[in-house]
Amino acid sequence: MNVIRYIQALSELWKDIQTQKRFNKVFLAPYIETLEKKYDGHFHKGQREKILNYYGLFIPAVLAASYKRLYKTILSDDERKRVTLFGILTPVGDDLFDIDQLDIAAIHTITYTPHLYQDSHFTAHVACEIQDFLLHHVPNVAAYTLAAKHVFDIQIETLKQLDANISEEEIAHITFCKGGYSVIIYHEVMHAADDALRAALFDVGSLMQLANDLFDLHKDIPDGIQTLPARCTNFSALKKTYYNLSLQCNKKIRDLDFDKKEKEIFLIKMQFIITRGLVALDHFIQIENANGGALRMDTLSRKALITDMQKPSNIFKWLRYLIKMSAN
Repeated sequence: MNVIRYIQALSELWKDIQTQKRFNKVFLAPYIETLEKKYDGHFHKGQREKILNYYGLFIPAVLAASYKRLYKTILSDDERKRVTLFGILTPVGDDLFDIDQLDIAAIHTITYTPHLYQDSHFTAHVACEIQDFLLHHVPNVAAYTLAAKHVFDIQIETLKQLDANISEEEIAHITFCKGGYSVIIYHEVMHAADDALRAALFDVGSLMQLANDLFDLHKDIPDGIQTLPARCTNFSALKKTYYNLSLQCNKKIRDLDFDKKEKEIFLIKMQFIITRGLVALDHFIQIENANGGALRMDTLSRKALITDMQKPSNIFKWLRYLIKMSAN
């Protein structure tokens, strides 16, 4: 891969993050305050942090902006607004299941006919307002609604991950579908993708979710959430699976019907996200080797379960993996 491509990719990422930060000061932060006043409630600390630092910043800047650059264009103001609003809806929607524990019928109504839902709960009010706006403003309602259905269906299945008897095959299905459909819907918020792009984005999302699970072990294990890393007894084998899925993802990106240069830059940006998972896997392989083989993850300390991406050695490893995986 041409060195210039890496410079272009990282430069675009930096610019897109700065642009989104400016947008968030003007739109997102004031809108959050408006919602709190309008519905007489508050986003809890975890929600606010996820919205401002990840779903409302990282996702629009790194995912959505990168999608648009494939088409040799940039996010319009309307697209940025929709993507940012969905960045509120994502953690809020998760909390409707996990914290508020609304029944499936209620969440179904919020998803498909939000104007009909009646509830005094703050989170439900927020979800209804945003979903109603999106259903009236996305350019392709059918594509967005189908994507929302996939997200809704797999969100229901994630409840199975609280069952200690769930099979590894079911966990893998939930993991890959949860990540895949979540990444696809951010494209459908802007406009409909074709089947080839959806397939590539599904793989990107699958790897992102598996990486997230690697970094969330310190939370998931105490909470009894069954994930592939939490169940893992051979991290070298899991790394091989992750590596092969990354190569499969690369091929799907390279086969897309877009300009070659834009595909190469897009691939680098996606691997910028994905290769974090390889650093985490190496962390657990090192612990595995130090303990002479298979681990019981629930016996490890909280510190051992955290991969510190601020360590210089991990940053260097991350960049080395980025170069390696982008070239394959």
